[in-house]
Formats: sequence, structure tokens, C-alpha cells
Amino acid sequence: MSEDKDQEKKVAEDKTDIDNTEESKEEPKEKKPDMKALEKERKEIIQKMLRIQKEFMELERSKGVTEKDIHHNPQGIVKEYKEEHEKLANRLVDIAHALKGSIRT
Repeated sequence: MSEDKDQEKKVAEDKTDIDNTEESKEEPKEKKPDMKALEKERKEIIQKMLRIQKEFMELERSKGVTEKDIHHNPQGIVKEYKEEHEKLANRLVDIAHALKGSIRT
């Protein structure tokens, strides 16, 4: 009698182990970022940011854009440059964190 209970208990434990193994197989594995693609995107973003800076510096020289125009109430092309630069800078930070495996806070 005792042997039957021991055997039933062992079968139940084995079944639980099998179920746990199957569940762990179904869990989605964490994707690793494609490092080459991130590096390529990082370089492209840096090139875009440098282009934006050059264009903005030319605008600044030709139109006399001041710091107040940039930070307090940007309008028109100044606003577009600022928004685009900000968007690219944020993406660049996200890429840097992905490449290093850290978390942005």
C-alpha cells in the first residue's frame, strides 16, 4: 500500500516537472537588439544631427537668431530644427542604452 502511494506521489511530481518545463518553453525569450543595426542607426542619427547643427548655424548667422528665439518661444524653422534635434537626441540615448544593456530612467 505504501509503495503505491509513493509511486503515485512520484508520478505526480514528474507530471508537475513536465508541466513546468513546457510552460518555460512557451515563455517568450528576451530579444537581443541587433547591434549592427543599432550602430548603423546611431551613425545615421549623428550625421543628421550634425547636418541640422550646420543648417541652424547658417540660419543663425544670416537671420540673427538669438538664444531667446531658440529657448523661449521657438517659431517656424527654428521650432522645426529644435524639435527634430530633440527627437534625434532622445533616440540616440535610447540606442546607447540598448547597446550597453542598461535601462533609461
